[in-house]
Amino acid sequence: MNTKRWNLLKNKNLLYLLKTGIGTAIAIIIADSFGLAFSPSAGIITILTIQNTKKETIFIALKRIFGFILAIIIAYGIFGVFGYSSIAFGGFALLFIALCNAVGLQDGISMNTVLTTHFLVEQRMDLPMIINEVGLLLIGMGIGITINLIMPKNKKQIQMEQRAFEEEMKVVLRSLANDLKEKVACLVQGEEHKEMENVVVGVSKLKPASTDFSHLEEEVDSLLQKAKENEGNTLLADTRYLISYFEMRKMQIEVLKTIRDHINQIPVVLEQTYPIADYINHVADSFHELNNVKGLIEEIEQLYEYYRKEPLPETREEFEYRAILFQILKELEYFLRIKRIFVLELESKNMKSYWKKENQQ
Repeated sequence: MNTKRWNLLKNKNLLYLLKTGIGTAIAIIIADSFGLAFSPSAGIITILTIQNTKKETIFIALKRIFGFILAIIIAYGIFGVFGYSSIAFGGFALLFIALCNAVGLQDGISMNTVLTTHFLVEQRMDLPMIINEVGLLLIGMGIGITINLIMPKNKKQIQMEQRAFEEEMKVVLRSLANDLKEKVACLVQGEEHKEMENVVVGVSKLKPASTDFSHLEEEVDSLLQKAKENEGNTLLADTRYLISYFEMRKMQIEVLKTIRDHINQIPVVLEQTYPIADYINHVADSFHELNNVKGLIEEIEQLYEYYRKEPLPETREEFEYRAILFQILKELEYFLRIKRIFVLELESKNMKSYWKKENQQ
């Protein structure tokens, strides 16, 4: 595990420990101040209520409230008929767990089963006891939800890391352009076929493209996870944008990896190599979150027209390598259209407010 991930994990664990420790103590103190029996149970409920995100906490809390109502109904019926015995409680547990699983209230099983044991211990289920359990539930869950509502947002930190990630994407694009141009041999139209044969013989010995995507992939996965956590900790604002943005970049990285694989199949530099390499550098120069890539797509159409006017290949090998260059150009177009689709969906979903500046062409 690298240092960055370890620090992230350590910070999360520390935050969780602080929230649960403080919340548990507060819940027990409040339950004691109201004179509730079994006050430590309020602290346990707080621990069970605190989740990783605000939305998750509230969602599970609602399910546990429904589970509590179900537990009260079942317990009242079984204890009223069979009395307050271990066998009766076993019957309650069997029926309660089965119904919770049937209606999707599994998150409320453990907490509400513990609360129901209080009726068994007290050998009664009158109104004061039911009110006591309701009080424990509301205090424990209320403190747990409140503790999670003060969870700090990490949107600014994500945006800072996003800028660094985009700079690294530029570096990778320029690296691909260099990989395309830096070959050990050169082939241009009109050269003797003998030279081409010598080049082809040495293809297996050529060094593969040097562009590495491992760190870039780690970064986008980390940012995507942080964006999802930020979405879970934001109750009212629309936070879909960051998640969609990093998913889009992740798709683009896969396309760039395909381009690298194509580059590895070309052992020589052709005349047709340079316009594509220059275009990749141009994409890197204009790479930005706010770029709607409309202009870049128009420019790639001009490249297609340029290659249509080029003389046909003179050898089979040149034909094969130029075909690979064409595939690289198609992948570059796909790379840009992924971003273009993202921009159009941004507009259709009324999320354009995230772009506060005018789109760059």
